[in-house]
Amino acid sequence: MAFSSDVVSIEKNGAVGTLWLDRPEKFNALTPDVWRAIPQALDALAGDSDIRAIIFAGRGKHFCAGIDLMAGGLDAAQSKEAPSEAVANLNQLGFTTAFQEAISSLAKCQLPVIAVVQGYCLGAGIDLITACDVRIGAADGKFGVRETRIGLVADVGTLQRLPKIISAGHMAELAYTGKDIGAARAEKIGLLNDVYDDFESTYAAAMEMANTIAANPPLAVRGTKFILQQSEDLTTEQSLLLNGLFTMMTSLKSNDMHETMHAFGEKRPPVYTGS
Repeated sequence: MAFSSDVVSIEKNGAVGTLWLDRPEKFNALTPDVWRAIPQALDALAGDSDIRAIIFAGRGKHFCAGIDLMAGGLDAAQSKEAPSEAVANLNQLGFTTAFQEAISSLAKCQLPVIAVVQGYCLGAGIDLITACDVRIGAADGKFGVRETRIGLVADVGTLQRLPKIISAGHMAELAYTGKDIGAARAEKIGLLNDVYDDFESTYAAAMEMANTIAANPPLAVRGTKFILQQSEDLTTEQSLLLNGLFTMMTSLKSNDMHETMHAFGEKRPPVYTGS
């Protein structure tokens, strides 16, 4: 799938694809054009049979400073004249839903997504990284649920996903106060897996992790993400049943698993086809 955008770009390095937020002069703040481009970029990467893991990063000094308020990021839907307040509100709801779906495309992506964070990760930046599978950051990272401080209730994913990543007390503190925390605190409370000295070393660590993931059988990785996703709303018993059925129908029947066994017996590296 071809992809072209002035505000988001993609890059391929072997089996790893990188999705770049590409507005460094605006600290990668989100405009409608940016968040509409994110699902398209993900589709382009996930649709490439050579890509097996994705890194999500931002160009420049900051990952994402939140919504671009100067570009009408909050009220773009109501900027057009509506015949009534009711219609205007429905337009705004549609705008917000589309924004939510754009963020959710990261969570729904079939491939694992690793977020690399440097500098500001504020407001909608938190929405973005909480929709990713793994988060690592540079030591200069600054994280904040800023919506509360400007009179808003965060509405595109933070209040739904962040409580599944950090504990209730830390969640409440960040959401109620709107305060910013540094990378060390973010790592301590579990928002980040690891912290590195700078962006370059953080991106290198993400690339190493992504290549490790990419070296595994593709169907097993995709299947593992599928089970993790589906299990969020299932009981343990329901998840176990789904897991067993999924394994029976896919993993045990895959060419990749047979290749693993043959390669082990022949004492050679496996070559996976994702089938």
